[in-house]
Amino acid sequence: MENWRWFLELLHEDLGDYKQHGWCFISDMQKGLIHAVQDVFPNVHHRFCVWHLWRNFNKQWKDNQLRGLLWECARSTTQEGFVEGMKKLEKLNKDAWSYLCKWPKNSWSRAFFSIAPKMDNICNNACEVFNSRIKDPRAKPIITLLEEVRMYIMRSIARNKVKLRNNDGILPPIQRNYEIFEVHGWPTNMAVDLGKRSCTCDFWQLSGMPCVHACAALARAGRRPDEFCHSWLTMEAYNNTYGFHINPIPGQALWEKSPYNRPQAPKFKKKPRPIKKKRRKDADEEPIM
Repeated sequence: MENWRWFLELLHEDLGDYKQHGWCFISDMQKGLIHAVQDVFPNVHHRFCVWHLWRNFNKQWKDNQLRGLLWECARSTTQEGFVEGMKKLEKLNKDAWSYLCKWPKNSWSRAFFSIAPKMDNICNNACEVFNSRIKDPRAKPIITLLEEVRMYIMRSIARNKVKLRNNDGILPPIQRNYEIFEVHGWPTNMAVDLGKRSCTCDFWQLSGMPCVHACAALARAGRRPDEFCHSWLTMEAYNNTYGFHINPIPGQALWEKSPYNRPQAPKFKKKPRPIKKKRRKDADEEPIM
């Protein structure tokens, strides 16, 4: 826990007023990190990656129906839907239900997420993608690792700037995929308040993107859905994300020499086997649907 606290205190200096900006943390349920985040960032939005919750759940209960209900409860955007899913799970297995009840609902179910961050993610896939991209550099010395990470980020920023440069419209391409909607009337009638930008399905408040029910109401009113999206989903926000750049630097051979003694490398102890680069997977592990 002390290691996590030290890291988060350094992070706290850079994040500034995290409450004002609606910061949201999503972690892999590390015990030390849960307490450290609460101590350093009181009342911050802290969610658990449901993928890791599912893996722990799967070690004890391998029933496909139980696992499906876990994801159903996590994906539900209404408290009624969450309660209904938990009731089904309780009927099937009381112990599995008790296990899920011990975790804070606002940490793993969309139905209880705060609407402030405008993010409905239940898995930290972005971290998994980043870790997969730096799989090879992670086995290299720290300076080489940092250099390859720097170049990867620099290329990503430049590539996304080019993609967004000629984009027209209020929303970036990734968000405009939601302009085409089809309303099925499921699971029941929903009340939409365009003035408050809310719907009783809670998806609009949670993600900042008008839901299918809101789009139906906006179509009747002759309004465009992209005009009612949260500002964090707009092209302006995306351009601000990639508005900075990382300066190129010369090769290591051209770096300024330090007048101080160079740190000595620790004694090398050969490992009995090659360094593992892939995460160990359970035998019955399944991909996220």
